[in-house]
Amino acid sequence: MTALIALATALGLALTLLTAAAPPAAAADLLSQGRPATSSSTENAATPASAAVDGNTGTRWSSTFSDPQWLTVDLGSIATISRVGLRWEAAYARAFQIQTSDNGTAWTTIYSTTKGTGGAQTLDVDGKGRYVRVQGTQRGTAYGYSLWEFQVYGSGGGTSPGNGIPDPTTASLEATDGPLTTATYTVPGPSGFGSGTVTYPTTGGSYPGVVLMPGYQGTQENLRWLAPRLASWGFVVINVGTNTLTDDPAARGRQITAAGTQLIALGNAPGNPLSGKLNGTLGAVGHSMGGGGVMAALRDDPRFRAGVPTAPYYPNVNFSSVTDPTFFLTCQSDPVAHGDTYAVPWYNSMSQAEKLYIEVPGDHLCPMTGYGDKATQGKWIVSFLSLWLRGDTRFSPFLCGAVRDADKNNTSLVTRWMDTCQF
Repeated sequence: MTALIALATALGLALTLLTAAAPPAAAADLLSQGRPATSSSTENAATPASAAVDGNTGTRWSSTFSDPQWLTVDLGSIATISRVGLRWEAAYARAFQIQTSDNGTAWTTIYSTTKGTGGAQTLDVDGKGRYVRVQGTQRGTAYGYSLWEFQVYGSGGGTSPGNGIPDPTTASLEATDGPLTTATYTVPGPSGFGSGTVTYPTTGGSYPGVVLMPGYQGTQENLRWLAPRLASWGFVVINVGTNTLTDDPAARGRQITAAGTQLIALGNAPGNPLSGKLNGTLGAVGHSMGGGGVMAALRDDPRFRAGVPTAPYYPNVNFSSVTDPTFFLTCQSDPVAHGDTYAVPWYNSMSQAEKLYIEVPGDHLCPMTGYGDKATQGKWIVSFLSLWLRGDTRFSPFLCGAVRDADKNNTSLVTRWMDTCQF
């Protein structure tokens, strides 16, 4: 009996030691939130693909009312996928698959069911890929497919240089053009805005879209300098002419939304140079009343995920509800839209947004073509949109930390700088 007790004690101690020595299982990371998302269709402008990966359970993606339909998220690089979360709206999938792909073309199914019940689902899966999609093949209702959230968990993922975009440097970001070759395309039959010229990367791959909106009495010339800079760093840029030169900020906001809608439609349509170029994520840059329009688009259109209002003008409007990353670029000697009048109060009121505020020397025209320091303005705008529209953290040091301090502390270059770093 004594020997048996001793043996049991020894075995128990050994098991305790083995258990203590075993490392805990690695926690799965949420890889999909805020990443670029695309879909086979959307029911309307208020239910874009991006709404299913924004972390907001009050926004959703919904498709048209037909089978099949899909929603895809780009994780940025190949990742190991261990779990998928689906939070369905009432319009759910009875039959669907979870699929992964390294290139967005060849797909591997890692989960399949024909007995979906909707609601909140957590699926344990085992797969690898840069792209993950939910492919609905049979609707559970007469409506389409609708997801409040599509969450992909695992390890890896993140930013991949991809599409020929090398690591940025101060010199490369301050150059007139970035690393990608570009071309232009005139929008046929603009709908909801006056005119549009698109500058886009000629390399393969899909990219975020950016709308450029001029100010009062302005034309596409206002922000012409910015279009090729952004496009050559991996954006599809539509430079917009307004319906009339006197359109107010509210009208310019609606035209930004209309231009974004048509840009995505061109990306989804065959037979034009933009086919397949848009990943469904949108941003906007605007000057003066166009900057006010950017704020309206961020407030009113969930497809727009980041904005750069420059010398923005929009009297008697509260934008405290804007939660998307916003970069205010203002001019120190601006007699029309000084930062203290518009941008600073908006900045201070936006308690839920990541924010950057930079004031530079010059008057109201300082962000326009032919005025101001375009090397640094371009560097900041490209970095901000690369970080928040592509999730490319390689650009963060130019906005936060030691690298940006050379700009921030140069009083001949920057007269006021505020931010919510670290981002």
